[in-house]
Amino acid sequence: MPHAWIECSANIADEPEVKDLKNLVYDCALETGIFPIGGVRVRFQVISDYIVGDGHVDNSFLHIVLRIGAGRDLETKKAAADAIFERVCALVKPLSDRRPLAAAFEVQEMSADLNYKFNNLHEHIKRRAAAS
Repeated sequence: MPHAWIECSANIADEPEVKDLKNLVYDCALETGIFPIGGVRVRFQVISDYIVGDGHVDNSFLHIVLRIGAGRDLETKKAAADAIFERVCALVKPLSDRRPLAAAFEVQEMSADLNYKFNNLHEHIKRRAAAS
């Protein structure tokens, strides 16, 4: 963990800030120091059917959900969330200066009891790192 879901309205999908968002979220998650590289997943989806605010065609949105595994204290989760959101806001500030933009970020903690995994990525990543 974490797994990030990023959605954006189609009217901003080609903006340079939006194109950089996936890599920024990935890098920020690792920079927090609390998430293992083998657990990071970032998904990006352009939403073409939407209504934002008053429905004006210039209105746009970004929505990021970061789902994390259970077990970290609130202070640790909040520090990671604050760091990631701060960088997201800095990235998209020029975009929000050019057009109407609603950006949202949410961290969800997955249930420790109902979160199942079948994952060998950690071992493969360690092996590749040792070989290089």
